[in-house]
Amino acid sequence: MRDLGLDFQPRRAGLLPLVLLLAGALLAADAWLDAHRLSQQQEEIEAQLRQAQRRADRLARDGKTADGPALNAEQDKALRQAAAAIAIDWEALYRHIDQATQEDVALLAIVPNAAGKSLQITGEARNLPATLAFVEALRRPPLAQATLLSHKIKTEDGQRPVVFEISATWKLPL
Repeated sequence: MRDLGLDFQPRRAGLLPLVLLLAGALLAADAWLDAHRLSQQQEEIEAQLRQAQRRADRLARDGKTADGPALNAEQDKALRQAAAAIAIDWEALYRHIDQATQEDVALLAIVPNAAGKSLQITGEARNLPATLAFVEALRRPPLAQATLLSHKIKTEDGQRPVVFEISATWKLPL
């Protein structure tokens, strides 16, 4: 008679189920810790919200409004400057600078001054004519009065690039 290959003895579990169980337990513990941390953060934020609501209620009860003179002159000035800086169309300004930048020019820094409606541009050009062409390209709207403040030829470099600094102002539409 042939052997049918029936095995009535249960096989011993391998290491894989134990590893999967351990990984599942670790993931569950990590999810629980994240949920606990997030619930604590939510409780803190809700406490801050309740405190702010109580303060607003107290101000309203005292006849003051939150929109009233709660800011001193320095804070008011800073708030107005921030609002003015946000209102500027920075994307159009940077797009104009990018379009004026030629292949021979590499910009190193652009430092805007929103209050003075000016900016400082520092960069490197392959040669002096490329620098002057970049300054001339910047003089189109929205920029005005682009001026080459300083330039220096790097004699220690074999290609002798020109390091420059440009000052420019922009017109009101931005």
